Amino acid sequence: MNTINNKSNILHSTGIVFLFVLLISCIYPKIVVSQVTFTDVTEAAKVGNSARGMGAAWGDYNNDKLLDLYVSNYKDKNILYQNNGGGSFSDVTDAADVGNTDASADIAWGDYNNDGFLDLFLVNDVGPGYGAKKVLYKNNGDGTFINVAKESGVENIAFGMCVAWSDYNNDGYLDAFVTNNSHAMICEGQSNKLFRNKADGTFEDVTDTAGVGDLGNGMGAAWCDYDNDGYQDLYVLNFDNYDFDPPENTSSILYKNNGDDTFAKVTDSAGVVNSLGGFGVAWGDYNNDGNMDVFIANLMDVLPSAKNVLFMNNGDGTFSEVTDSAGVGDEDESTEVTWVDYDNDGDLDLHVVNGGIGASQACVLYRNNGNDTFTDIAEEAGIRYIGHAEGASWGDYDNDGDMDLYLVNYGEPNVLYRNNGNSNHWIIIKTVGTTSNRAGIGARVKVTTGTISQIREVDGGSGFCSQDSLWVHFGLNSNEIIDTLEIKWPGGKVQTFLNITADQILMVTEE
Repeated sequence: MNTINNKSNILHSTGIVFLFVLLISCIYPKIVVSQVTFTDVTEAAKVGNSARGMGAAWGDYNNDKLLDLYVSNYKDKNILYQNNGGGSFSDVTDAADVGNTDASADIAWGDYNNDGFLDLFLVNDVGPGYGAKKVLYKNNGDGTFINVAKESGVENIAFGMCVAWSDYNNDGYLDAFVTNNSHAMICEGQSNKLFRNKADGTFEDVTDTAGVGDLGNGMGAAWCDYDNDGYQDLYVLNFDNYDFDPPENTSSILYKNNGDDTFAKVTDSAGVVNSLGGFGVAWGDYNNDGNMDVFIANLMDVLPSAKNVLFMNNGDGTFSEVTDSAGVGDEDESTEVTWVDYDNDGDLDLHVVNGGIGASQACVLYRNNGNDTFTDIAEEAGIRYIGHAEGASWGDYDNDGDMDLYLVNYGEPNVLYRNNGNSNHWIIIKTVGTTSNRAGIGARVKVTTGTISQIREVDGGSGFCSQDSLWVHFGLNSNEIIDTLEIKWPGGKVQTFLNITADQILMVTEE
């Protein structure tokens, strides 16, 4: 892994700007390359967990520059797979002491205490009395973890479903948002929770003062600065899909961060109303216009109208629904969704997980055609899994520059698909915060090649029960040089670098 800092290749940092003129402007071509395919390497990698799988998360917990994998299971032992390199993994669950056996749902890696080691937040749903304790595994830095949920103040016994890290107040410490299901027949009155990091190893419940405690059948949640004002906003999905009366609030909610530790509900005015069976949500700039768009995976089940939804960000605080014109209105029982440039062509593609606990259905991989439309190529790519898929996590586990897929299945063996790649170029950025949170969660990374700019945000958890790698990946198409690499850290500091060579994993430290 290479490193870069502001002592080399700097353009500007928080106020110092140099003008750089390109004598030759290259066009970022949409060239035709061979179809990318995937290979099932589950058996060789030894990661075919066959329990009642819920979710997975890639994260380098031991700082050996290889992505490890944590898998959550429903009422079965969770598993931590350590990446050995060379394509194989070892089950180190017991040695690491992370084998939670409650009804686990979502998981998310994040360095909440800024000690340089990734910690793990684990949400459990059903337990005694229809509620279960949250788990916060503190990384001891020696390959072991300890559950500090109780003493840190995040244990919160409830029917938990999702967790997402974010530094919503830009104070340099990760906060955590947790969705809880508050259905009247199961666990009435259990609101979602926002835990503010007090920077001393403990958290404070600020749900009510922040204004994000609306009751609902909380499912997926995802942070993103959708209005480009430097503060992380929050989209929360509620699930209205029961045979009995739902709670009062069954519509999903977009909370705009006011920048003063409070949030405003702007769902209607922003035009992102989703009153269907919301499960998974993910932000991504699929059209490379500099604004983050949002995709919602709805679980159809008994709601035949609950197709998935794509909202395009108009750049003025509003969105337009473009589901039908984009061709992504899948009407299966969708749970998980991920934006990923699987073919390294410079635009985000879309992976949707279908099936879940109920029906046996096919997962979908939508290739971005580069003209605001998508085409399902899952079968040609070799990842059209048909079964009870529940979650998915994307990450480059073999460090070859293309994104691999770990698919989590309920009651069926999980599958690791290795991306066979193509000739396109790429770059992966690992952000290391100093005044910002150590993992750089919430940082916005911008890569410019020729006339095209791409943006990503370091994501502290989205979708439904899974988390993708914290290392930010960009496909670069045929470009071998990045003209400009810009990182806007939480809090506003900007670092910019010139003429970065493609095809490397680059660690950038905040200065």
